[in-house]
Amino acid sequence: MSVLTWKSGAILAMCLFYLIYFFFPFPALFYVLSGFCLAVYFSSVLNVKGVARFITLTLFLLALLINWNTKDAPFEIGLEGIQQNLPLLALISLVPMLSIPLKAGGYFHSIKHFMRKWEDQPRLAFFGLSSFLALISPILNMGSVKIVHEMVDKLRINPMILGKSYLIGFTSSMLWSPYFASVAIVLHEVGGRFNQYIVLGMAVALLQLIIGNLLFLRSSKKLYGNGKRGKEDLTGEVEDDQVHRGNLLKILCMLVVMIFSLLILEHVTRISMLTLVSLIAVFVPLLWAAVLNQWKVLATEFEGYLRKISHMDHEITLFLSAGLFGLAIRNTVFADQLQSFLMGFAEQSLLLFVLIIFLVVLFFAFIGVHQIVVIPILASQVSASSVGMSPEFLALIFIMSWSITAVLCPLNAINIIVSNCLERNGFTIGFRWNGTYVMSLVSILIVALTVYGLF
Repeated sequence: MSVLTWKSGAILAMCLFYLIYFFFPFPALFYVLSGFCLAVYFSSVLNVKGVARFITLTLFLLALLINWNTKDAPFEIGLEGIQQNLPLLALISLVPMLSIPLKAGGYFHSIKHFMRKWEDQPRLAFFGLSSFLALISPILNMGSVKIVHEMVDKLRINPMILGKSYLIGFTSSMLWSPYFASVAIVLHEVGGRFNQYIVLGMAVALLQLIIGNLLFLRSSKKLYGNGKRGKEDLTGEVEDDQVHRGNLLKILCMLVVMIFSLLILEHVTRISMLTLVSLIAVFVPLLWAAVLNQWKVLATEFEGYLRKISHMDHEITLFLSAGLFGLAIRNTVFADQLQSFLMGFAEQSLLLFVLIIFLVVLFFAFIGVHQIVVIPILASQVSASSVGMSPEFLALIFIMSWSITAVLCPLNAINIIVSNCLERNGFTIGFRWNGTYVMSLVSILIVALTVYGLF
């Protein structure tokens, strides 16, 4: 068995054991699951280099040291800690399976069809790209950017259009989609419920898309492609428009059905949203294959899925070590001081409190510490009632901080993906191309908080 196959199997087994243990929490399964987590962690950390390896090992060792000196049962607390972020890791590991029906069904070809028609029209190209990404990112997460870029890479679309639309479309999904760690982990930490948050998150995400497209109108005249395409390229496309629109409508319907299913299941079962999303990610491809008798296609696409999750070393090590560290510092002097620090600003001014959160997250992001490490620690130390707001509104503040720093920081995964696709510097993509957009979002957030504070 190759290393690639072993690692993929271990990651998948770890996620499936988590789902089993969620419903059947037997002590024996707890230790089996802990063993899988440790095996996957240490096999992944060998492939992590540079700052990421330093951070994850530092968090891991500090957690062990804190547990040893402050906890009565350091071994058991350590095993519990290594599983702390497993629901999130299962989510990002299993959600890519949802792309299997979309790829096999030819839906991505429909996106490419429209982009070929709009490549010489900057405004339509920008609107199309940002909207398409906002449509498929809630399901496909960061894989959506790579998929869309593969479709438009050969087209004559200005790189600035791509850089702006990719980040604006993608980060809008970060504000509301339950398939994103940003939404799942923050709601989990602040005690918010997704069925009460989704309207707020989607409203801000829609506003974000509108702002991005309005800002683009000011600079669109200078961003035409390198030339016009011959009329022969359009032959046969007009009569296909209806078919391709139908495919896009199917994607939208699939997303709506999945979201409503999650809302209903969360309300009826009271099961964690993280667990429900992971379960849907497993059962939707199986249901698709069973209904359409596409088992061979499923098997072929599943091989590609296994190859994809075998390269998740950074996510695996950061999630597991951050969970271990986060549990270790609970009820410690450090946690008390952090809480006092944040609440001190909250008592002075709600706006100051929000700006401090944003600056802290941005600072750590720029030195290589991912939001998955910083934001859960901050969110776990703040009570929504103590700052005078609902858990859902507090969650929105943390989630917006996550998405904004993802745009600006050249070390963030989505910024790295976009910069690699476009062969541009991360600072150019984050600050030069999207700086005005980020400042607009921050300004709107400040206005919203000011109005919120008046009532």
